[in-house]
Amino acid sequence: ARGRAERMRGGSTTTTSGGGGYSLWGMTGGLLLTATATALGAKAFDLTRATRVKRNTVGFFHPVANDGGGGERVLWCAMRAVMAARPKASVVLYTDLPAVAQDREVLSDGSEEFSVEGEEEEEEETFWSRYMRERAREKFGVILPSRLEVVELKTTSLLNPSMYPRLTLLLQSLTSTLVGGEALYKLTPQVYIDTCGVPFVLPLARLFGCRTACYVHYPVISTNMLQRVKQRKRMYNNASTGTASSYAKMVYYKLFALIYGCVGSFAQVCMTNSSWTRGHVQDIFWWKYWWQRRAAYIRPLRVFPPCNTESLTKIPLKSPKRNTKSPVILSIGQFRPEKDHRMQLEAYALALKRAEGSSKNLKVILQSKLVLVGGCRSDADRQRVEDLKARAKELGLGDDRVEFLLNVPYSTIRDLLSQAVVGIHTMVDEHFGIGIVEYMASGVIAVANNSGGPAADIITPLRDEKKGSLQATGYLASTTDEYASALVNALCISEKEREKMCLAARSSIARFSEASFDQSFVNALERLWT
Repeated sequence: ARGRAERMRGGSTTTTSGGGGYSLWGMTGGLLLTATATALGAKAFDLTRATRVKRNTVGFFHPVANDGGGGERVLWCAMRAVMAARPKASVVLYTDLPAVAQDREVLSDGSEEFSVEGEEEEEEETFWSRYMRERAREKFGVILPSRLEVVELKTTSLLNPSMYPRLTLLLQSLTSTLVGGEALYKLTPQVYIDTCGVPFVLPLARLFGCRTACYVHYPVISTNMLQRVKQRKRMYNNASTGTASSYAKMVYYKLFALIYGCVGSFAQVCMTNSSWTRGHVQDIFWWKYWWQRRAAYIRPLRVFPPCNTESLTKIPLKSPKRNTKSPVILSIGQFRPEKDHRMQLEAYALALKRAEGSSKNLKVILQSKLVLVGGCRSDADRQRVEDLKARAKELGLGDDRVEFLLNVPYSTIRDLLSQAVVGIHTMVDEHFGIGIVEYMASGVIAVANNSGGPAADIITPLRDEKKGSLQATGYLASTTDEYASALVNALCISEKEREKMCLAARSSIARFSEASFDQSFVNALERLWT
């Protein structure tokens, strides 16, 4: 699950500010407008706990629940955990309805319902409940044990970062309160949970009388981001600018970080998905203020996201499908700019170049194939895939070398994991990296970026308690050259060493299981029920 609607990050940090004064006045005006609108809204709707809050209801705010990423998996697993732990509670999903089903929108008002096989006759559900449950099962293998109430959001287009060519972070965040206001006005839950990184709705939810929680996949702004702006380091979310513009941008980001820290601290329970995310949230969120009534609420919890380790560890390390002589290199990740698929292509081309005319033990690389699997959310993503295909051809990588698979079901991904020998992941400061854990659980040697969650929590050496020695569980790299070297090493490793590394990797990822997530998530929310 990262911004997009998931973490309000899908492009939201790509824009520079128009100038220091403009940023400051825009931010001040926006805050005054938000405060005024909130005060007027409170009077207009008579927002009291007694009249608006629907008791024993848990609401999940996830405006776009169809992007197929790790954040969506967290959403479905979190719902499943709450349903299992509190079977009498009503679970609500606030989301945009997918366009593929709009022709059946007549069913979304609950006027026509379908019974669910295996449930009591009176336990009927709307079409949209059934649709979402089927999506969770088909896309992620997550089975929701009971129905849910789906509240359609009509204003989710306001979260599209392309609407705000300037002051993107601020304007996207401020308008998110309108989306949150729509959700809360339509149905006010007892417990409100933000699972997609829209923290500006949290104060509004508290005003509506909700108890609040958030699951942070990736901070909207981080200390790393501030440092890159200060150093004028060019990245997908930090275009190069002149000295004056860089200074204005730095002022803008610091002011936004201040506001972000304020609104984020309105979460009575804050869960983060990794040590990296928790560190940044702890640095930015405000913790000791009047709205924090209990000391137990003032620190973020680390709740690792749910990974399908139980099922994937059943995949055999050795099988006819996993051909180490003609190896498959697998890449799993949405086709977003921060995933840096271009580096994967370039590193693979460099590894092939090194293998040409080399010693016999590198020849296996020439028999390999790179398969890139991921979700496409929009026309921009689809264009990005076309650009990657063009780049592959420039590098001399034909269709026999590189294959792109878009929006495939989970069953296909699982089958690919049973075939792959190496898995590659190139995002810098990846918040966690569910795909990397899935590589390791499946017996696939992982090659990931030496930053963020992968470096801090996932690809860490496993200590042999008897011998006291450390066993590597994968490879970490930063540059294209390092990635090429890691691919060469991972593909050319001996069968004995490969098995040792894969077994160590499987042992190390037990803490990332779905069962562990379910228990940790429910335990965290217990604070809100008491």
